[in-house]
Amino acid sequence: MLRYKRLLVSAGLLFVLTLLPVTTFASGLSSGEESPVRTLSLQDVLKRISTSPTLQAAAKNIEIHDGLAEQANLLPNPDIAIDVENFAGEDALKGLDSAETTIAVSQLLELGGKRTARKGIANHEKSLAEWDFQIQSQDLRLETMKAFYALLAVQERLNQSTQLTVLAEQTYRTVADRVEAGKVSPVQELRARIELNLAKIAGKTLQRQLIQARQDLSSLWGDPEPDFDVAIGSFESLREPPTWEELQVALLNTPEVKRWEAELARNNSNLDLARANSIPDVTLSFGIRNYQQTNSNAFVAGMEIPLSIFDRNQGGRKAAQSEVSQSISLRDAAIAKLASDLQSNYQELMATYLQALTIKQDVMPLAEQANEAAQIGYQEGKFNFLDALDAQRTLFDVKAQYVDAFSAYHEARLNVMRMAGRLNDVQQTN
Repeated sequence: MLRYKRLLVSAGLLFVLTLLPVTTFASGLSSGEESPVRTLSLQDVLKRISTSPTLQAAAKNIEIHDGLAEQANLLPNPDIAIDVENFAGEDALKGLDSAETTIAVSQLLELGGKRTARKGIANHEKSLAEWDFQIQSQDLRLETMKAFYALLAVQERLNQSTQLTVLAEQTYRTVADRVEAGKVSPVQELRARIELNLAKIAGKTLQRQLIQARQDLSSLWGDPEPDFDVAIGSFESLREPPTWEELQVALLNTPEVKRWEAELARNNSNLDLARANSIPDVTLSFGIRNYQQTNSNAFVAGMEIPLSIFDRNQGGRKAAQSEVSQSISLRDAAIAKLASDLQSNYQELMATYLQALTIKQDVMPLAEQANEAAQIGYQEGKFNFLDALDAQRTLFDVKAQYVDAFSAYHEARLNVMRMAGRLNDVQQTN
């Protein structure tokens, strides 16, 4: 057991070195000082995406609707009209001698609450934009957190690969010593060498995957090149999932559900406007008229009212009422779909949680003990080479399943917490 722990300590040191860029490590050797490892936590990641171009564009959409809401509250502008009659004719109407000039100002008076309805529509449109911003923000946080945990998974796989390479190297040396002593066949040394080479190849592949995972994460906040070396987080932590009852309550307060309330309110305002449009508006005018022939002035006033004989906006009211009914049906269908998807993801979370817990508490310790016993037994001549090799391969497989299980657990947990609007709970536990 002591030898095994020493091997793991050596593997951990090798893992840190593999995470450092080659140039950073080389410069540390040349200067006699090692450059500090640049770490990145989940909190750091979430701070960086707050300035993401995607979120900035979504925030501008709120400003757009804020301006539209301000515009919808304005009164119609008055009109000014200048009318000249009886000029440039013949005889007594020649020139401007008998001209009549009228200057009048008219103002449209909207009746039936049209401006109030328009303002309500604009405000609800702004509310929809705000909910859309929250949805986009949550989606980006989910994508970023998944990328962060994917990076942690690659780092963990590389860590495991480094440790397993150390074990494969130790096995190879043990076999080589026994071959040299004439205790076993040289074929066993060849097979041990193959296992060692496969472990090294897997490590190199994971190093390339690590570079890509860092790039994928940094691209989410707009950085073309990662400015960090190692992501730090609780990849191996398991937290008991929330109860289904808690998630059901949380679902009703998510941006997706709340947005439907704003959608329904907007369509009700559309209906109010459609009803108001059935009431004709009144245009009042007032002005002054000048009679050039007598050089006298007189006031003029007028009122214009459309006659609602044929068009009383019957079709508009019918369409607006149907939109309200449609939005209610769509809301109910959407909430039912969200609840169904949440239930499916919750079942996935429970399954992955139990799988990861079992591997961590039961399977992994047994695989490590079996491998250690097999290696010691082989060195002492109690087991043959195939038994030792089989135990080592089993440990390799279990460690791979270990990382896969935790990756699946984290992804399922993030999906559930996103659908329940509780991603902040994940942030607070890391």
